[in-house]
Order: sequence, then C-alpha cells, then structure tokens
Amino acid sequence: MPFWRKKPKATDHYIGDFGSAEIDVTERRGESPLIEIRLSVTAEYAHGLDFQRKREELGPNHPETLHALHVYAVALGEQPGRQDEAVALLEWLAAARADDQENRLLTLNDLTRILQDGGNPARAEEWLREALSGWERLRGQDDAQTLQIASNLARALLDLGRREEAEGLMRDTVFRRTRTLGAAHPDTLSSRNTLAGALRGSPARLAEAEGMYRAMLADIDGTTEMSMTVRNNLAAVLTHQGKHADALEMYGHLIEARSRLQGDDHQSTWRARRNYASVLTKLGRVAEAEQRLTEALDGCRRVFGPRHSTTLGVQTDLAATKANQGRTQEAVPLLRDAIDGYRSTHGPNHPRVRELDNIIHQLGG
Repeated sequence: MPFWRKKPKATDHYIGDFGSAEIDVTERRGESPLIEIRLSVTAEYAHGLDFQRKREELGPNHPETLHALHVYAVALGEQPGRQDEAVALLEWLAAARADDQENRLLTLNDLTRILQDGGNPARAEEWLREALSGWERLRGQDDAQTLQIASNLARALLDLGRREEAEGLMRDTVFRRTRTLGAAHPDTLSSRNTLAGALRGSPARLAEAEGMYRAMLADIDGTTEMSMTVRNNLAAVLTHQGKHADALEMYGHLIEARSRLQGDDHQSTWRARRNYASVLTKLGRVAEAEQRLTEALDGCRRVFGPRHSTTLGVQTDLAATKANQGRTQEAVPLLRDAIDGYRSTHGPNHPRVRELDNIIHQLGG
C-alpha cells in the first residue's frame, strides 16, 4: 500500500520505471561480438533516486528531502497515467509542510495544476481557495503568483458551471494585471481570455465576448499559443451565435496549425477536431460528424484518459449524434458512462450530471 494512505511518513515509496536501454552488437572477425549497452534514465526515475538518497542521508523530514520529494512528484505528474500518484504525494507533502507556509503554497500550486490538467476541477477548487488566501496574506493581492492562482480558480469555477463567481474573480484579476503589467502582457491576455470565457455562458453576452476576443487578437502575435487559443474560443462564440460556416472555417485552420506545430496526436489538436465535428453536426453533416467524433473519442481517451472532461465532452457529443439519428440503444450506454465520469471528477451535483440524467430519461433509457 502506498505510504500516503498510511500514517504520513516518508520512509517507503515506489520508484517507477528506470527508463530504456539500447543494445549495440558489433561483430568482430574471429572473436566474440562486443555488446555495448546504453541506458537512458527517465527524469522521473532520476528524481526518485535523488529523493531516496536524501531521505537516507538527511532523514524523511529534512527540508532538502521534502524538496526532492516535491520535484519527484511533479515529474511523476507529467507521466501518462500516473497523475493520481503525483496528486497523492503532493497532498501528503502539503500536510507535511503545514508549518512552512511558502513551501506549502508552492506545493499547492503544483497540486492544483495537476488536478486541473487531469480534468478534476471539483477537487482542485478547495486547494485553490487555500492557495489564493495564502498568497494574498504572504505577498499581497497584486503579486504575480496571487493573480495566477486567482486566474486558475476562475477557470475551475468555469469548469464547474459557476460562471458568475468566475466572472467577478476574473474582472478583478484583469484589472490588477492590466494596471501592473499592461493589456498585452501574456498574463493579462490569459486573464482576459478567461473572462471572455465566463461571458460565453450567457447568450445575451456573446457579442461582448466576441468583441473581447477580437480585441485580444489585435494585441497578440499571431504565431503564439495564446493566439490559437483565442481563435479557438472566438470560433466557439461564432458557433453559439449561429455563424457556423465561419466557425467551421476557423476550426479547420486551427487543426492544420496545431497539427503542424504540435503534432497530430497533441491534446490541443484533438480538442480542435472535436469542435470541428460539433459544428459539422450543426450544419447537418451528421454522418461526417459522427465519423470524426468517433475518431476524436478514441484519440481523447488515449491522450487525456477516459475520465477527463474533454473526453467526456466528446463522448456526450457522439451520444447526441447517435440519438438524433434514432439510435438510442447506442447513445444511452455512452451517456451513462459519461455521467459516471462527471460524477467522479466534477461532483454529483454538477449541472452536466443533471442535464445528462434528464436526457437519458427523455430517451427512455
């Protein structure tokens, strides 16, 4: 049993895979072949060894040991399928650093990032609120770290469907970042993007959100990741406004750009493909949309995991496409599985859970 499920102590821990090996066999006439083995050590394994060494030399609660554990947990969180282990380690470490405020807050920064990247905003929210109040006490409301945590909390609230809370938090963050950094600073642009995302939740405010996105594009270098993010969000607003042909064209360009810059199997590329397929549905190109959504679901399950919010969104879109073609028996199992996923990551009272429950009832499932 992993040590974080016992009484907290840093005395036993599993270190993951070592890495990979290359074997060269060189033939020599009349002699046995020479075999050269080159080992490649993964960052996760190397950091794990450093943690073990410091624990043995300095003790489990020494600051350097705890720092090494922190570095190891972050490296672990970057490995596919090992985010849960990283989260458990960082939660243990946050408790171990209860009397070390700044390092505890740094631990929470990485903990909440991994939770949000893993599509678990409900679990992230509690830690984000503690981190925000902690950074405000430590460095003040205008500090860059404080404002970053505020922005992260707003994104979690958006994921949880609490747009009014997110909007209030983001308006304050945009104001503070604009005053201290300027309107075109990357951090300010990130906050402006999140604020516009909060506005997208209200049909009456779509025009305001579109204006914010277009104003951002005027301030952004068109080759940056932020530029592609804003174009994606603008396309979503266009979709909500019924400007489907414009949105489809924008998503098509995004897929090409992301495939070229980030690869065909990158998370952002799959998100763009999912959005493209959703617009195809709205344009009545149902068969093409279903094919693309089926491909996107397989891809998202692979790169995000089966319970990530992006994967669940694609799964719900595919179920809706099948249901709208009268194939209820195929749609209902997809919806039931999606509900289980949303309950586990967003909580049982999330609006999406209730919405999907109602849909299944209407379908007679």
